Amino acid sequence: MFLAAGLFLGGGCGQLRPFPATLEPQDYAPIAYQDLLAPGPAGLQAGQKVKVPAYFWQFLTYDPAMVRNYLTLPRYPLRWYKLQWFATYGSQEMKGYYDLAALNEAQLHLYKLNRLDHIMLYGELSSLTPGLYLQVHHIEKIEEE
Repeated sequence: MFLAAGLFLGGGCGQLRPFPATLEPQDYAPIAYQDLLAPGPAGLQAGQKVKVPAYFWQFLTYDPAMVRNYLTLPRYPLRWYKLQWFATYGSQEMKGYYDLAALNEAQLHLYKLNRLDHIMLYGELSSLTPGLYLQVHHIEKIEEE
């Protein structure tokens, strides 16, 4: 019974991966926003570094993966809850809602984002059983022409 519980908690959890020391934009593969919404059918996997354009919506006052986060608590008791989740859309028309993007506390103060800012997200897809979340490494604003 303890072995089954250990496997469940260890294998069915989200992961917090270390951030890279430096940002190398060429290391991030461009993906379509729709691929972020459905990573499985798009062939995306945990550990992939991706960049994706999006429209910032808001920082969340709720945890979009609450049940999965509670399962992770025994493995990452302090670090996991230091993530700040935020939501994006795939277009200015507010289509394609995605709320599984996360920054750490230090990054939160670096980015001054307004609603519907067009941004490029650089990050790593990380495991969040079931599914993936985007652990954001860097955000750049995309200048509109």
